[in-house]
Amino acid sequence: MMISGEPPGDLSERQLILYPGEQSLPFTDEGVDAFRTASQEGDHKDRLIGEGILLTGLKPGTFAHMTEEWLEREGDRLFVRIPGDRVECTVSPGRRGRTTSGGGYPCKDCKRLRDGYWTLNGTLQPRRVPVPEPGVARFIEAYFATHDRVCTPGTVSHRLEKIGERAGFEKTVSGTNLRMTFGKMLAEKGFSSDVIRQVMGFRDNHQGKVMTQRYFILSEEHENPIYHCGEETDSGSPCGREVFFPDQTCYLHGQE
Repeated sequence: MMISGEPPGDLSERQLILYPGEQSLPFTDEGVDAFRTASQEGDHKDRLIGEGILLTGLKPGTFAHMTEEWLEREGDRLFVRIPGDRVECTVSPGRRGRTTSGGGYPCKDCKRLRDGYWTLNGTLQPRRVPVPEPGVARFIEAYFATHDRVCTPGTVSHRLEKIGERAGFEKTVSGTNLRMTFGKMLAEKGFSSDVIRQVMGFRDNHQGKVMTQRYFILSEEHENPIYHCGEETDSGSPCGREVFFPDQTCYLHGQE
């Protein structure tokens, strides 16, 4: 199975509400391997887009507007810093097929909605995302050493679909599947809820915590547990109130 299926039977009603819809489910380990292989078997832009989005969790529209200025090298680790300011959009080659080198054109969404500028979705925050694998990090740096842009958001989504077809997925692959997979990977690696929330770009509010909880529910490493507060009560027994995250306490004990 390439994409996760129906929710496990041991989820609580609260967790079931947060379980992603069918079109947003993450890849299984088999799906990740197949998708990465298909990305590498394509051209250089297929690998950039396929592995780049899978290992950063960026939305296709955000990834499409990445430039070399977004890359930050810190020792052996590469980070992608997503800006909070408006950025002039030049990712479209225009009607005559011009390249973005020497001056491109705004994509249709930036032209129609934002006067030719790209900016983050209002629900997401500017942030710095680590690229977890050195080989992929070097490939991203090498790409931007010779290219100034990626491509339009529509082309990014189209390439993801084609990579998914080559990989053998029965359903259309979208950026949402890759983003959900990346969040699930972070939860399985044991990162705290606050770190995952920041990397994924969610705000520090109730909605942001709810969105982050989905990755813990999907995490096979955590076996989909129901998390409880666990703080000591006046009677000396651990608090049994259900909470969103494994490292969280309930509203009576200071967090929820």
